[in-house]
Amino acid sequence: MSKYEEELEKENEALANRFHMDIFQKGHVEAADEILAPEFVLRNPGMPPELTNGAEAIKKFASATIHAIPDRQITHEDTMSKGDKVLIRWSMTGTPKQDFLGIPPSDNPITLTGFDLFRISGGKIIEMWQQFSSGKWQ
Repeated sequence: MSKYEEELEKENEALANRFHMDIFQKGHVEAADEILAPEFVLRNPGMPPELTNGAEAIKKFASATIHAIPDRQITHEDTMSKGDKVLIRWSMTGTPKQDFLGIPPSDNPITLTGFDLFRISGGKIIEMWQQFSSGKWQ
């Protein structure tokens, strides 16, 4: 692998990291405008269609997550990259205070686990495939 390819993969990993940490963890939803391509698509068969296309959809998804699970803590368990793709295995722990994607409110924390596969082009996230658990009570 060339030095250029190594640097590009590091840049891609940093971009994918921002998707989780800036937008969903820190709540800086406006970062979606910076890091997502205009034609961005989130590919998750369980996600409502209004939360899958473009930066505005991701801002809505992130806002819903932030309000429903205000004490959320996202952890990246593994990150792998190759070429234009970055795979992150993650977990999110928190206490649901509102109904969230079929998870009812509770005083007990839950842990969601998942995989996100990002495709990056021209310094922007253009596509993401996502699968995650429906929540495990702690």
